[in-house]
Amino acid sequence: MTCVLVEYIVLVAVSVTILVEGQFPKACVSIESLKKKECCPVPSGFKEPCGKDGSRGHCEEIIVRKWSVTYDHFNPKHVLDDRYNWPRGVFERSCKCRGNYAGFDCSKCKYGYHGNECSQRKVLIRKNFANLSPEEQDKYLRYMNMSRFVESDYLLTTAFHQDINETINNGSDPTLLFTKVSVHELFVWLHYYTANRNTILPDKTEMPFMDFAHRGQGFPTWHRLYLLAWERTLQDLSGDEDYAIPFWDWTASEKCEICSEKLLGNVSSNGDVVGKYFANWTTICYPWGPNVTENTKLCNPRVNTGKLKRSPVQEKQANGFNAVFPTKKEVAFALRFETFDLPPFNRESSCSFRNILEGYANTTSGYRLAPVFTTVHNVVHVALGGAMATVQASSNDPIFLLHHCFVDQIFEKWLRKFKKDASALSATEAPIGHNRGDVIVPMFPVYTHEELFSESFSFGYDFEGVDKDGM
Repeated sequence: MTCVLVEYIVLVAVSVTILVEGQFPKACVSIESLKKKECCPVPSGFKEPCGKDGSRGHCEEIIVRKWSVTYDHFNPKHVLDDRYNWPRGVFERSCKCRGNYAGFDCSKCKYGYHGNECSQRKVLIRKNFANLSPEEQDKYLRYMNMSRFVESDYLLTTAFHQDINETINNGSDPTLLFTKVSVHELFVWLHYYTANRNTILPDKTEMPFMDFAHRGQGFPTWHRLYLLAWERTLQDLSGDEDYAIPFWDWTASEKCEICSEKLLGNVSSNGDVVGKYFANWTTICYPWGPNVTENTKLCNPRVNTGKLKRSPVQEKQANGFNAVFPTKKEVAFALRFETFDLPPFNRESSCSFRNILEGYANTTSGYRLAPVFTTVHNVVHVALGGAMATVQASSNDPIFLLHHCFVDQIFEKWLRKFKKDASALSATEAPIGHNRGDVIVPMFPVYTHEELFSESFSFGYDFEGVDKDGM
């Protein structure tokens, strides 16, 4: 049996207002809002919730698709996962924005729109990091470093949803369970929260992990929304509204040529990342090293888990295979597959674009790999090592966004080449959280995978060097 291929020939702490998409907006973390389970704040310049008096939006019930036995991968214990029915464990009503307005209070524009009435289209170009001027390369590092010191307008919690609700029912103050974080801490925590970790049951026992961002058909769309949210945040905190995250084309690399003193940092003999911006760059949610979080507790985003690390060398042996950067030939192989994904729609799938791109399938046959092997997206994480090689902690490293921006470019090439829409996604056969109508956990306001499964123009960006047919 062979895979079917389709061949196509052709610094200082800063105070700013930043509307990220993430966990819990500060404006909604009050005793009253948490008791009412309602997140419908009044935006600045308006008098009514969600800017209703300016026809921006209105407050309504959040409707999400509940996991049930109709899902192929359903387990009754899944409903005990803290991420079940997101975000209704905390808020059951939120702002429904009208037209091109967006954000948790309808004060922003949808991705790809701008202007006072959000009526003007905008398309930003994501460029190859290696081709940027030294000033533009440094800008990325400056903005990422800035995000470590700018306070987010979202709060995080180290308590599970059931703990928050029990605190409310007991008449105690639930706001004490929330903590302020920097923008960078917010985004690292969001990736940690959704990814590769066990389900913590109410009795504090564990069920084998669920991953809402990896090992399933939602991998490209989850990371697409994550990149969009982080890109907008970098625009807001820097005041550079036209900023676009660049991509790192690792197919042109035998080693990490951008890992230098002036750019993404060298690696010391003990694995610490050192360089212009990395003297005090520390991590959170790292599962090894000092101050690790117990498995039955959520990561505390305010706890330092050690210095940012990578492997001292970029080419190494890992689980018996050479961890080297993927080649253009391997990416081209993935782009030959017209089928986006196939049952069981997880790491066990063969002959599908998504599983080859994510790195769980062979780049010469298309068949799933043995667990110790990995390719394409995955092998870049392994080759870099340190935080990048650890799913929960990988987004601590600023190279993460450059890497995933290139993965998003490959996904975009596939979308344009085969002219696919969200009907390519399975409705019920994928792992929990990865199906077409499933909410992308833990983004707030809510989005589904279906909403993110369209060409990048829909979200106001394009890629340098890619034409309308994905060539």
